[in-house]
Amino acid sequence: MKGIKVSMLFLFSLLLVSCIQTQEIEKLAVINVLGIDHFEEDQIELTVAVFQFSAQSEEITKLMYGKGKTIKGAADDVESSSTFRLAPGKTRLSIFGKEMAEIGILPLLDTAVRDARLPDLMYLSVSKATAKEIISTGAEELTVDVGELLHGIIKNHSTNHNVPRRTVHDFLRIYHDIGHDNVLPLFEIQDNNPKLTAIAVFKGDEFVGEMTLQEALLLNLMDKTVKGENLDLSLPIEPFENHLEKREDRDQNKEVEISVLINKGKSKTKLVDFENQIFQTNTNMEVRLLEQSAGINLESPHVLKQIEKEIEKIMKSRFEKLLNKLQKLNADTFGYGRYYKSHEKGKDLTKDEWREKYPEIDVQFNVSIKILRHGVKD
Repeated sequence: MKGIKVSMLFLFSLLLVSCIQTQEIEKLAVINVLGIDHFEEDQIELTVAVFQFSAQSEEITKLMYGKGKTIKGAADDVESSSTFRLAPGKTRLSIFGKEMAEIGILPLLDTAVRDARLPDLMYLSVSKATAKEIISTGAEELTVDVGELLHGIIKNHSTNHNVPRRTVHDFLRIYHDIGHDNVLPLFEIQDNNPKLTAIAVFKGDEFVGEMTLQEALLLNLMDKTVKGENLDLSLPIEPFENHLEKREDRDQNKEVEISVLINKGKSKTKLVDFENQIFQTNTNMEVRLLEQSAGINLESPHVLKQIEKEIEKIMKSRFEKLLNKLQKLNADTFGYGRYYKSHEKGKDLTKDEWREKYPEIDVQFNVSIKILRHGVKD
């Protein structure tokens, strides 16, 4: 009898808990994506895409807006015109409008870190348009949830080594690491759809420029081991003129378009001359040749060696051009300051000191390509 009473009490407790959860959920607006824009003077505008669990509403996903001098103030403004209470615990992505990102996002990230309700794995991104436009356009033009879509785009690209993804804590860790600067995914609106088209480059916490998705691959090669990524290149046709299939309609002036799959790629960097600030970055890549447009006969080992040599030249040039762009922005995206800092004896390198030194550093790029095997079609 006692056991039956205990069982009934336990079941009754579960039913009560279930009722309380249902009532709370119906009063919540669960934030999926958060947009932050600069408004007038010292104000920000908040755009949130939320899930609402309401029996009276057919639309589960809804956009809400608010303004304030802080994120907390803007969020309070959002709630002031709603019967729902904002729940940020499931926020998967924050988008900063370009103007807001150019001013600097550190104060806003500090707010995010202090709010225990915000998830640690929330991604950060930037929009060429306003964040409000990106979120609103996505919600209007797409049949899927815009927050889920934008978060999925970043996750998919980062898995394929195109886009470095950053959470709040990732961004702050790199920001406080002297001699290293951040990047974030950069969205824009194309054909009335939000698309990830480039990478936002930061100097400290300020958005100062951008790099292409192709250039972002070089950054990933510096940061980690890259596997399974496709790479398209244009090689000069002259070195292969004696190894081409005979075709009546061949245009001898065209370049050779090739596609390779990176089986494994990784870079190592070292400081070779502290006084003159000379670094050396060695990149080794094992690739498979997938396609080529000119009908090159690949039976000769000499031809494969020549292809490797041409790819090495192109990749070396790409590294050099990207470093030159970043030095002009004074953004140490590759993180050469970390290597310099580790060799400086007797004092700590400051951010200002490295900002003065970085534009003048010299990097010797060496690229080694090995073609493992080929399966070619044209």
